[in-house]
Formats: sequence, structure tokens, C-alpha cells
Amino acid sequence: MTRSLFTLALLVSAFASPAYADEASNPTHVVELFTSQGCSSCPPANKFVGKIAEENPDALVLSYGVSYWDYLGWKDTFGDPKFTQRQREYRDAFGASNIYTPQIILGGSAHSPRYSKSDVESMALPDNKVLIEAKRDGDWLYVEAENTPKGAILDIVSFWPGEQEVDVKRGENRGRTIKLTNVVADVKAIDWNGQAAKINQPLQEGMSYAFLVHHPETAKILEAAVLD
Repeated sequence: MTRSLFTLALLVSAFASPAYADEASNPTHVVELFTSQGCSSCPPANKFVGKIAEENPDALVLSYGVSYWDYLGWKDTFGDPKFTQRQREYRDAFGASNIYTPQIILGGSAHSPRYSKSDVESMALPDNKVLIEAKRDGDWLYVEAENTPKGAILDIVSFWPGEQEVDVKRGENRGRTIKLTNVVADVKAIDWNGQAAKINQPLQEGMSYAFLVHHPETAKILEAAVLD
């Protein structure tokens, strides 16, 4: 993954031990879907990842709305060019020739327009020595990790947990109700080597946060954590 997405205010120091309100869980699988409300091929993929999230509580599903199909007549209500950029960065890391929807990415290391449940189960995050811990206290997010490779990228993904429904009124999906799971609202990336860090960013009520540690060259997700 490149380091051009965003910059966060990052304070790194030896911290005292505050009383954190929430602690993160660590998913065993990460399933990222790049989708569009204006794409007639996307609803089956939306349904598939929704079922994965429902049946496997240890899998983190994230749905990104891309913006490049808006010209077909319906502007994606969750779409953002920064998610299209994230998809391009995956393309470059994979050495692929293009981007497309629906695109499902497993663990930051494999992509396809469709997968089976067994495919997802076979793509667990690596069993390595990378450890990540994330906590929340007021307006602060706190994160640290051990044994991350030099130049590791930390992505902080803000998302609305659960299902969102959108009634599409124009375009290829006109008249359909699109159902989306764990819709991404924002992605921020920082250069990071696992050091203890306090990150000051507005925290929205009802929002969840995923922390994804990427290998700096391959984009493979080495470890993940989720704060609900």
C-alpha cells in the first residue's frame, strides 16, 4: 500500500497507563468488498459478504462504495473517491491491470469478483508474531503492536456496523433495495512501525473502528483489530 492516502496527528511517546473504556477484538479473517449501488452485478456480492459477517463472528467484513460508476445514473450514497484510490492501491500491489466491481479482497492478498464460503475460510490472517492492541478513551484512539515489519502501514477504517439499506431510484438498479454490510465511512493511513501511539480524531457515536496492519510492499494484512 502506498503512503499517500491521509496523514493523522500522531503522538508517540512512553505513555502512562490510563483507564481505557473499550478494548479491541482481533478477527481471524478480513473480507473487503468494493461495490457500487449503481452496479447491477454487485447485489449478489453484497449478499455474500453479509452472510459471511452473519455466520462468522470472527470475520471482519468491510464494504467500500466506489465512485466511478456514478455516471450510470445513480450516485452511490456511500461512495467516495478515496475508496476508489484504495482499490487502485490494491491493484498496484497485486500487479493487476484494472479495478472492477464487485471486487472481494481476502486478507489483503487475493482478489476476485466472487468467492465461496470455503474460499474465505481458507484465507485466514497469517499466524505470525505480529500483535496489535487498540483501545479507546474519550476522543483518543490508542494503538500499539509488536513485531511489525519496517515501514508497516496502519489503516484506520471507520465503519457503520451492521446492515444499511438504500432504495435506488435510478440507474442499473432502479427500483431495487440495496443491502450493504459494515459500510465504510472513512479510511486513514499512517506510516507506522508498531510503536505506541495516541491518535486524536473525532469519534462518532455508533461508529466502529478497524485497525489493519499492512505489509509495506505486498499490502497483505498481517494483523487486525476492531473496536465496536
